[in-house]
Amino acid sequence: MFGKIQQKNLKVENRTAPFTYQGINAFQSRLSIQFNNPEILETALTHKSHKNHIQSNEKLEWLGKRAINLYVGEYIDAKYPNLPTDMLQSLSQYFFGTHALSSLAKSFGMQYLVRWEAPLSLEDSRVGESKVLGKSIQALVGAIYKDQGRDCAKEFIHKHILSQPVDPVVIMNFDQPKRMLVALAKRKNLERPVSRLLKETGRFTTSPVFIVGMFSGVSKIGEGFGSSIKMAEFRAAKDALTRYYGKEEKDFILPSITDSDTNAEFQPNPLKDTPAYL
Repeated sequence: MFGKIQQKNLKVENRTAPFTYQGINAFQSRLSIQFNNPEILETALTHKSHKNHIQSNEKLEWLGKRAINLYVGEYIDAKYPNLPTDMLQSLSQYFFGTHALSSLAKSFGMQYLVRWEAPLSLEDSRVGESKVLGKSIQALVGAIYKDQGRDCAKEFIHKHILSQPVDPVVIMNFDQPKRMLVALAKRKNLERPVSRLLKETGRFTTSPVFIVGMFSGVSKIGEGFGSSIKMAEFRAAKDALTRYYGKEEKDFILPSITDSDTNAEFQPNPLKDTPAYL
């Protein structure tokens, strides 16, 4: 199956293990995918910096990046329906960008297979390898899409990329949480949020602690603590925003369900509002 690859006697530079057809066979086993066209996998593992005049993975990377964006995008949009567009973009880049994908590449051992020319500087080489490996995962998805079809590419993305733990809180940055919370409540036709001191200890000591709750009507929508009431109030408002925008849907249907099942019916979730950044 890999006769052509075996006969090429490839010269390898900047690799800690040789690029061999045995390595590619083992790689396919780790993926649980047997490519119909072995050359497309070789191309997916060849960065444009490689100097041996072999076709690079740029076009496959372009295709794979868009497939990843599609299936990741529909997934996080359905799972976190209250996240606005800029947060969805930040979430996608943080957890599914090239840096994050480089870790997945290393779990497959791709650092021993991808052919590229590393910069002379050790620091630049490390940064470069991370970027190259991340882009190689995108190229691999493109190769799977072209060789195995759309459904196989989607399955790979869900199994290996979307299975990574995601915490939207890490990309949330609220500089003025009280002001944003008031605007959100007004837009949602909720009572104006107010803060209430719930507990305190050591007010007249060097280590006071205050716990503040944020309420809309009788409903407590957030809680925070701090060494001052102002700090606790800030954290309570931030907690309320985090709870709202970080809300997870447990059961949802993705639009792409109709790709493989022509009898499936997709019922879209209602569009959510977007935050007022003031």
